[in-house]
Amino acid sequence: MNPLLDIQHLTVVFDRPASTLKAVDDLSLTIQPGETLGLVGESGSGKSVTALAVLRLLQHPGKVTAGHVFFEGRDLLQLSESEMRAVRGGRISLIFQEPMTALNPTIRVGDQIAEALTSHGVEKEDARHRVVELLEAVRITDAAKRARDYPHQLSGGMRQRVMIAIALACRPPLVIADEPTTALDVTIQAQVLEMLDELKERFNLALLLITHDFGVIAELADRVAVMQGGKLVEQGPVRQILRQPSHEYTQRLLRAVPGMSRR
Repeated sequence: MNPLLDIQHLTVVFDRPASTLKAVDDLSLTIQPGETLGLVGESGSGKSVTALAVLRLLQHPGKVTAGHVFFEGRDLLQLSESEMRAVRGGRISLIFQEPMTALNPTIRVGDQIAEALTSHGVEKEDARHRVVELLEAVRITDAAKRARDYPHQLSGGMRQRVMIAIALACRPPLVIADEPTTALDVTIQAQVLEMLDELKERFNLALLLITHDFGVIAELADRVAVMQGGKLVEQGPVRQILRQPSHEYTQRLLRAVPGMSRR
C-alpha cells in the first residue's frame, strides 16, 4: 500500500541574526491510510515545526531548505498557494493545542464550523445541517443550541470538541493533532482522547498525533516516531518501542511516565 503521507528528507531552518537554527534535520516519515502515527519528543524537538511544514504554514524566518512532502501522490512543497488552500481543511486538517486562541471569539461556534464547510464548496443550507451532526459526533449535547454559542460560553473541553468538529468537517483523510489535550485537565483529556480514537475509526482517518506524552502514545498510536533536536532518533510499532526502546532518549522519555508498562 502506498503511504498517504510520505515525508522525505525534510529540513527546516530558522535564520537568526547570529546563526541558523536547524529545527528539522533530514526527517523521513510515512503514514499509511487509517494509521495513527505518534510523533513524540520534548518541547523544541521539531514536532510542531514538522506539522507546519507539511501544511506550508511556517512563518518567517522559518523555511524548508530540503526534502519532499508527498500526500496522495503530490509533493505539497511544489503546489501553488491556491492548491494548498484546497488541501488545508479539505484533505489535511489541523487540531491546535489551544482552542481559545484558534477559535474566533467574535463568531458563533456553529458559524465557524459552517465556514470550514462552505470554504470547500458545501452549500450554506447543507452546511447548517452538517454543523449539528458534527457537534453531535463530538458528543456535545443540545447541539443546535450550542451552535449559537460563542467560544467563551463553552468550557475548555467543549471548545476542543468544537476544534475537532471543524477538523472533521470535510472528512479529510489525514488529521494532524498537535498536543490536542495539553490545555485540559486529566479527566477531560481522557474523554477527548477516547473520542478522537473513536472518530478516527468512524471516519476512517489517518492521524498524526503530536505529543510530549508517551502515555498518550501508548493508548492511541499504532506506530511511534521519536524526535530529539530536530532529528528522528527512533521509530517503530508502539509495542516494540515500549518494550525495547533502543535509543537512550526514548528510554528517558519512558522513565518519565509514571507507571508506564512495557507492552
